[in-house]
Amino acid sequence: MAVTQGTMNKSFVSAIDFLDQRDIDPNIYDQSRDRDFTDIMKMVNRTKPATMFFYNNFVNNDVYEVGTVSAVTSTGLAQIQFTIDTASTYPRVGDLIMTSNTNNIGKQARVQAVTFGSGTATLTVRSVGGNSSAFYATVGDSIQFGSNAFAEKSVAPVNRRYGLTKYYNTIQNFREVDEITDVQKVAKIEVNVGGNYSILPYQVIQKYTKLKGDISVQMLAGVQGSTLFNDANPFLADPTNNLGIQTTGGLDWYCINYGISDEAATLGTFGWTEIDEIIDNFIGNKAPTDFMVFCGSSSYRIVSKFLKNLASSGVTSVRIVLDGKVADFEVEQLKYGGYTFDFVHIPLFDQPQLFSSTIRPDVNGSLYFVPKDNVDTVDNGSQPRMQIRYTPTPYNGTAPNRSSNGMVTEYRIGALAEVSTDSTQYLQTNWTTSQGLECLAVKHFQKYRIV
Repeated sequence: MAVTQGTMNKSFVSAIDFLDQRDIDPNIYDQSRDRDFTDIMKMVNRTKPATMFFYNNFVNNDVYEVGTVSAVTSTGLAQIQFTIDTASTYPRVGDLIMTSNTNNIGKQARVQAVTFGSGTATLTVRSVGGNSSAFYATVGDSIQFGSNAFAEKSVAPVNRRYGLTKYYNTIQNFREVDEITDVQKVAKIEVNVGGNYSILPYQVIQKYTKLKGDISVQMLAGVQGSTLFNDANPFLADPTNNLGIQTTGGLDWYCINYGISDEAATLGTFGWTEIDEIIDNFIGNKAPTDFMVFCGSSSYRIVSKFLKNLASSGVTSVRIVLDGKVADFEVEQLKYGGYTFDFVHIPLFDQPQLFSSTIRPDVNGSLYFVPKDNVDTVDNGSQPRMQIRYTPTPYNGTAPNRSSNGMVTEYRIGALAEVSTDSTQYLQTNWTTSQGLECLAVKHFQKYRIV
């Protein structure tokens, strides 16, 4: 700069490039708060290895069936005949029945003969009360086959065969990557992470946060794809190698396809009418009575307004307990009608770039009911209701360039890796994991939208 005359002032000094010191706070502040939205493990808190890239579970079928009267041959006698619609050959001689007909209150009848048609069964039934206790049938009556009765020296009843229902979900491959050149890796910046004034640690944290977020979003609201890795002609395929891409179904997908999915008659309301409907839905599916209720702020605020207006004896604040362990959630608990509901606020529902009321209003405005118990197996074992299934890392042995927590593997390549893998002067950090969500006995789960 040339020599000039005049008083030395701030504008003169500031005009000389880089002469002024800069007051820069070296910390990076977490304004995005994405880390607070991504760890769905707090909600699930259970993992289980998978041996294949899709996994199956079987549930037993109901041992009882309800029939609906579709035609009446005779009624009002001690022995009557009527036809029911049935998709199976469930009714058999010897069954004791009760019906929804108001004329049959306090009465029972025995099935004396059954003739099957196409999707129908014609029943001849006789009142157990004799000629003085007429039995009635009307189209639309519901019939329950609640017991059976046989004579002395009777022959065996017709054998029933109970099937199984299979559910399955798929493992999804998740990946994330970070790349940095040799020059930028050593160049210093004005802010630091853990005392390191380099851009690399910050980028690594952001990328890993994104990976955890991607997994959590899929476990909550992902949709199971129709393509499998072993498809010969996959519909959803990598454009480069034409190999199939699997996607795993999340909690929302399970509820919509295999569980209970319902909503309030008037969105924006929550009260006794809605709670009664929720409970009736559970009763209709023979669900347990103790539930976690996952929700975001949009739906939780409406619930909280209702709860705050209740007598204090109806609502308590508790620490939620899963499998005998106290989880890191303070929840509002409602007990009503023999049911217990622990309302758990999950920040992921509130992420405005993922589940806002304008992007996914059905997720943002819904309550997700998940039983707190383990589901029993028919041989008296048990399994958690929800768990993350994952395949073990495909990498063998150990290497300086690789690390793993058993579910997520990190490996580094390039000339700047611990052991150089090629001559290109850069460092590429890869994260890879293969995971899926498993929900068991899903007919006991419920998605109930209130906003």
